[in-house]
Parts: sequence; structure tokens; C-alpha cells
Amino acid sequence: MTLEALAGFTDGLRTWQERVPAPPAIAQRWCMLGLQGGIAMMGIVSLHPYFLWGYQKPLYAAATLMIAACAAGCLRKLVVTRERILLSAAAALFLLYLSVLPKVHGGVTRWFFLIPFTVALVHLSREDLSAAFDKFQVLFAASLLPGMIVWVWLVLGLPLQVEWIFPPSDLVQREQTPYFMFPGVVFLPANAMLLPNGGTMFRLCAVYDEPGTVGTIAALCLAATRFRLSDLRGAICFLAGVMSFSIAFAALVFVGLAATAVISRRFSLLLFAVIGALPGLASATGLELKVDNPRRSTSLKMKLTPSHPYFQEEKRVDFRERVELFEHARIRQTHALDNRALPSMQRLFGEYLRAGPGTLLFGIASNASSVHAGDSASWRQILINYGAVGFAWLFVIFAAPVAWLWHTRQLKAAAALFCLLFLMSFYQRPVIWLPAQILIYFAGLFYVHRLKRHLPASS
Repeated sequence: MTLEALAGFTDGLRTWQERVPAPPAIAQRWCMLGLQGGIAMMGIVSLHPYFLWGYQKPLYAAATLMIAACAAGCLRKLVVTRERILLSAAAALFLLYLSVLPKVHGGVTRWFFLIPFTVALVHLSREDLSAAFDKFQVLFAASLLPGMIVWVWLVLGLPLQVEWIFPPSDLVQREQTPYFMFPGVVFLPANAMLLPNGGTMFRLCAVYDEPGTVGTIAALCLAATRFRLSDLRGAICFLAGVMSFSIAFAALVFVGLAATAVISRRFSLLLFAVIGALPGLASATGLELKVDNPRRSTSLKMKLTPSHPYFQEEKRVDFRERVELFEHARIRQTHALDNRALPSMQRLFGEYLRAGPGTLLFGIASNASSVHAGDSASWRQILINYGAVGFAWLFVIFAAPVAWLWHTRQLKAAAALFCLLFLMSFYQRPVIWLPAQILIYFAGLFYVHRLKRHLPASS
């Protein structure tokens, strides 16, 4: 399609958009609020909260229907430009490409179900995109609070009764992983440390399946809002990231806060940069306190359920057992600083590089890294699973908005910093087209840029 043809198509689409019968203004406003809420809800669902394990597909479907219906109701409020049409088309074709690549044992992953979400997101005005992100951050911060309260409770050594649950097999590719569960909170038993006061310090998972989710998403939300720690949501994200002992959080927050302190001359942020980095440093060095507790007993008590391996049929009612930490329980299980370059992933990446042209272009299989390298998530898995074509396509989609800002001389230092931090997160969480990550990315570019200059909604 030539530029002239694209311009004509854009003009025709705008004309059709204006001629479509529109509901009353108040209905359009409610539809826009529903669209923003659907986008925020889909972002939370994509982070795998434990209470949605096993229900993600119907919830994705419900959120998609909500997004499509609300977008139709506020069609005139969506922004149609040549650049947005190209970007949404490229993103839709990318999701279709991923959806036709076969899995190791046959079948495909239906990524195309994310097309309505992605297209609606790209065509939101900057103000509406920011509002959708605000709703997502509110939901995310609220989901962290129960876990943070229980985290402090256990650090103080106070008693708590928990249950034993397992995630469904389609969520994790490793062996069955048990979780301690208290309503509104899950903890990984293997990521914990005994304290001299009789308390136990777990890495904060909140409602999510791993502490890295808390740390990475919290850091990216802070980066998207230019580290506004005085804001309640920002403060919650910062404290939760510290409690997660996530190395990703430590790296992103240290670099981001230090650079922001210099760019905006807010040198008080340097103190928070150090505070944010210390737990990650402790996690990386394998910190473990010496505690006189041979049995490794905790203040937790276990209510055994049928899913517990020690559950006995004759003791199914109110059977409680004192919890003792596993012998191998540590704040961080691996001593390798870079746990994204595990031998299984390196071997698989080597096999990919030695493969023929077809495999190099289109990958081994769409889930090859999960099947053959387990949970060793790394940027390498994009090449392994989707090939050079998928890797290049993904790069173009996420680089295009940055290139546009550069071309129009609107790329400021704060926006460039946000892009750098997002790129750093890609190293260990490469599936950046999931709803939460793509929402944070585009809203972060807008939010950082908006602080410098207010532009009209149709820009």
C-alpha cells in the first residue's frame, strides 16, 4: 500500500467513523469508562492472580467482549491516524503470525484473541490511555496490600493458619509447585528465611504466582509514572517491590531513580534508589541469618486439604500441622546472578543457532522453550519459539512509537529512560505483548511525554 493509498484509507475511515450513528454523549462517556476498565481488567488477568487460576480463558473472553462492545459504543472517541492504523495492523498481524506457529506436540496458541485489546489500546487518545493505565495501577496496588500486611505479620512472628494449594499444570512448566495460601495471599515455601525473633520472611508474591511478577510490574509502573513515590499507588508499588526481594526490581528502580534524580534534579530520590537496591543485593548474595532453630519451625500452621501430600482421609476435618521450612528454603534458590541463562536454555539456544534456515526464520516451535527449558524465561525464547521473523516483528512494533517521537522531535530524556528500563525488563520477561506489559509500555510513553508538553487528544 502506497502512502497516498494509506492516506485515502485513513480519510475514508475517519469519514465512516463520523457517519456512524452515535449514542448520546453520556452513553459514550460510560462506554469509554467501560473500555478503560476492560483494558485494566485484562491487564490484571494476564498477570495470573491465584484466584483466577483455571478461569483465565473465560475471563479473557469476557474482557474481550466488554472491550469490543464498549469500543463500538464510543467509536467517535477513538483516534484514527495513519500512524495508529499502521501500528495496530502490524500488531494484529504479529498476533496472527504467533497463532499459526505450531507447538512441540501439535496445536497452536490462540494469541489472536488479544487483537481486539491491542487495536483498542492503540487507538485510544492519550488522555484515555492514561486513564486506563491509572485504573490498572489502582487494581494492581490494591492486589498487593493484603500480601504486604500478611508479610509484616509473619515477620513479627505472629501465628497464621494457611492452606496448601497447587497451580494448574498449564500455568507452570516446572514440576508441581506448592504454595501457602491465606485468603488474598500466596507464598512460595521455598522462598523464605527464618528470623531471630521467631518470624519468617517470605518473598512477597501477593496474589501472583511468583515474586518476580510483583517486582517487575511494580518497577515498570513506577517508571511509567516517573517514580512519583509521593503518590499512594507509587508508594505501595515501591514497598511491595522491596518486599519481593526481586533483583529485577532492584536493578530497574536503582537505574531509574538515579537517572530521574539527575534528569529532574530531585536528588532526594537517590536515597530511595539505595533502599530499593538493597533487598535485591541481599537476594543476589544469598543472605541467610543464623538462627537457633534446628527444626526450622515457623509461626504458620497448616490446615491440610486433599491437595496436600500428607492429607489423611480419616483426618479431613480441621487437621492442623505446625509448618517447618524446607531444608532447602532460601530467599533466592539459585546462586547465579543471571538465572535467565540457565544451562537448559543455553543448550536449547545453541540448538536453534545450529538449525536450518527454516528454523532460524520461524523458530523451533511456539512453546519449545517451555517444553525443553522449563521456567528459564529469557529474551532468547523469542528467537527459539518464533524465529528471527517474530523477533524482528516484535522489535518493529515496540520501536515504532519511539521512532515517531524521535522523528517529531518529541523524544525527551524521561521518555528515553522509560524505554531503557522497559528494554531491561525484556531481558528476563520477554513476552511483552501480554496485556499488562503492552498497556504499561504505551501508557508509560504517553505519561512521561505528557509531563513535558500537553498535546491535543487527536495527536
